[in-house]
Amino acid sequence: MRFGFADTHAGQLHFRACGAGPDIVLLPWLPASGRMYDLVMPHLARAGFRAIAFDLAGSGRSHKNNRHWTVQQYATDVLEACGSLHTVPYTIIGGRFAASVAVEMLLASPAQVTGAVLDGVPGLAPEELRKMTTPTTGLSPRIAADGAHERFAFQVAARTLKEWDPSFELTQESLPQVYELMRDYLEPGYDAIVSAADAESKGTRPPYDVLARLGEVSQRVLVMTSDTDLLAPAYTRALERARNSRGHKFEGNHPMLTPARAGEYAQVLVQFARR
Repeated sequence: MRFGFADTHAGQLHFRACGAGPDIVLLPWLPASGRMYDLVMPHLARAGFRAIAFDLAGSGRSHKNNRHWTVQQYATDVLEACGSLHTVPYTIIGGRFAASVAVEMLLASPAQVTGAVLDGVPGLAPEELRKMTTPTTGLSPRIAADGAHERFAFQVAARTLKEWDPSFELTQESLPQVYELMRDYLEPGYDAIVSAADAESKGTRPPYDVLARLGEVSQRVLVMTSDTDLLAPAYTRALERARNSRGHKFEGNHPMLTPARAGEYAQVLVQFARR
């Protein structure tokens, strides 16, 4: 594994890379960093690819000049970083918010981004979203008389893992997962964390219709979900919207959340990229 920084007009994106060959670019599920692909990337390298995992702007060790950015701006930032690393052409992998970023990359640069794996499409209807709570619901990093701020980051990390995998339970064995995600979550710093938490509580995030944008994509798309994915209702909708798509559903929880299944996850990516 190699680590470095790729230049963009906004700053620098931190990345990790492994292997040599055609490129597979991986974008993490926020608030995680590219670290979440550490166990997957060696499998991609052994299959003959160069795997590159970025920390998105505002997360991990990447620049923090992303206040009030649109999805399109995140996409432009990653495209510029890929260009500085000469990753042309390549397959893009993105989950959750990063799936929207991947869609915008497909639309903005069809010659360079030849296909995408959308690992959980955030295309839920408003009524479905209203039934869901965010990891920061009822929590704040601001000082509270009861000392809740002292537990804020830990609770957000544990709630995020529970959102990704409803079967997640906090045990001594799962505690390292919480600390790894908490490390990623704290990296942006206090101001960015407060701003994001406030935006979630007030519902002020800019609207983005990923399904409508997906309908404009002409490249190959693989849409993925799992039995326990809270975004599963959008899975069929995404397949219907994308003109050149196919789907893959993992049994049980998502393999990205189970270290022993990293090879299974990587194999699906390899099969898609080789096409």
